Amino acid sequence: MHGNLLINHLKEFHAKADTSNFNVLDFVSAFGNPLEALAYSYLFWPDFVEFEGMIFHQGCIENDDDRSQIRAARSEFSSRKEVEQSFNQFVIPDSFFNSGISPTTDEEELFLAERIAEMWRARLAQLFPNKTCVIEVQLPSETDEGPTIVVYQA
Repeated sequence: MHGNLLINHLKEFHAKADTSNFNVLDFVSAFGNPLEALAYSYLFWPDFVEFEGMIFHQGCIENDDDRSQIRAARSEFSSRKEVEQSFNQFVIPDSFFNSGISPTTDEEELFLAERIAEMWRARLAQLFPNKTCVIEVQLPSETDEGPTIVVYQA
């Protein structure tokens, strides 16, 4: 996605403010805050945990009920990879943003999914240097939903 398209959309979104000559970081400075940045850091650099040889986004395995569901899925699926793929699916924007209709375009949502996937690849390589993790971005045409990030071990 070209930066100018994002800047133009941000200008439309903040039409009541004088944003002439703004770049992306000017929007962050003018409309963002450190508390929200800290919250977003968990989206872009999340924790992943290993459970019974499988790797999961921490949000998928928060309690005993989640662990029970994962164990039950082991008997339903033929491989650990399929269990990981089943639990580690994140539709952009629906999985992370519940504030109503998204102001983003389909192109922006795909770009966001790709950016998140890039950061998650680095995070998983840091956390599990001896494992081969795959982070895919599935297109809406493949899922009948928005762009979908899928995490699993090769």
